[in-house]
Amino acid sequence: MGRRIGVGIAMNPQNGEILSLINLPGFDNNVFSGSGHSSEIQSLLSSPDEPLFDRAVSGMYDPGSTIKPLDGVAALHDGVIDSTREIFSPGYLLVPNPYKATAPSRYLDWKYQGTVNLASALAQSSDVYFYIVGGGSPAVSTPLLNDPMDYGISGLGINRLHSWWEEFGLGKTTGIDMPGEKSGFLPTPDWKQQKLGTPWLLGDTYNVSIGQGDLLLTPFQLIDCIGAIANGGKIYKPFLNASSTPSVSEDLTSLIPEIKEVQKGLRETVTSPAGTAYTMDDLPFSVCAKTGSAQVKNNQQENALFVGYAPCDDPKIAILILIENSKEGSLNAVPVAKDVMNWYYENRLK
Repeated sequence: MGRRIGVGIAMNPQNGEILSLINLPGFDNNVFSGSGHSSEIQSLLSSPDEPLFDRAVSGMYDPGSTIKPLDGVAALHDGVIDSTREIFSPGYLLVPNPYKATAPSRYLDWKYQGTVNLASALAQSSDVYFYIVGGGSPAVSTPLLNDPMDYGISGLGINRLHSWWEEFGLGKTTGIDMPGEKSGFLPTPDWKQQKLGTPWLLGDTYNVSIGQGDLLLTPFQLIDCIGAIANGGKIYKPFLNASSTPSVSEDLTSLIPEIKEVQKGLRETVTSPAGTAYTMDDLPFSVCAKTGSAQVKNNQQENALFVGYAPCDDPKIAILILIENSKEGSLNAVPVAKDVMNWYYENRLK
């Protein structure tokens, strides 16, 4: 397996209680007590893997496709799409180039997806579907660059996306009872103009719609989001101290109709042969899931992500798996998640 760097979190989505928390690589706390451990301490302090860095609360990551359930809820609520609206992905989306008509910009899907609606787009993790849901259909050209069914969708746009990120509690700390929590980062057109001196482009919206670009979340923010999808709209303040009183940070239960449609896609992620977590379908209880891969370090590395919950109809556990510099993207995270879910069923539910 080699060296692993990442985060694992298990949470009760019904109250925010953290059931398990793992930061990798780990280290032996005992080296900081007593004397005679200076070499071990120096090794920890100088390690490029940063074992003393608490990735769960202080790490900020592109969420990749794990942001798509939030996109789905937002798009349904705002009337951008309905759950049956279909989009066709041949593996890319072409956007007209105003400076050179023969060289359109190509936004890649991770594979050929065919015709997808909301549920199958979540299950198969179609990028083209969520490009269009987030940023809108590309401009019409003659001849058309894409399938006719891909046009006529206005998209959420960056301003509405930003508002929905905040609606789900992103861009601020969760309040977890641990020190050093970061708030993540939500990009805006004004920020880009001030920082880079360039305007926000359609491609920027496409990128953040699939969890890439400058959007950054902490693992705790991300598991809070999937917890809200699991329980029907309540974002709980996560806590480790068992004596803590559960508290709701954001109440989104008015979105239950939209959340239920998204839940169908997360279930299909596991039950559909085309689903990105289909290998979990033989677990002894129902699991709902979303996988993700995020390109980092100028696309030289890829982080693997998994978020999910079970049982789907009465969730007792929500989990997040994040593996840094994963060679095969989300394919590396799914087996880990399956082992966790199977252990939980055998040792806690069964």
